[in-house]
Amino acid sequence: MLGIARKIGSTESENKTTAGGRDDRLLSGYLLNLHRGAAPVRDLMLADIDRFQSLGAIGYADDLRIALNRFTSQFIDRNDPR
Repeated sequence: MLGIARKIGSTESENKTTAGGRDDRLLSGYLLNLHRGAAPVRDLMLADIDRFQSLGAIGYADDLRIALNRFTSQFIDRNDPR
């Protein structure tokens, strides 16, 4: 997916900006389910990462991992054993 997002002749900083925007959009989609609690949203994200990896969409799974890291740092208690 990253190859599609890159424009020919774009700079490295433009590519990072595009990736950052994609992570924001992914995370915002999961945040719509936050009313169910942080742990179920985290479980959903983990299941989606596994699903996309099994389908061979490694780039998309990597983007989801970045979104998961951001979600975890903002919404999951570090003392939670899950």
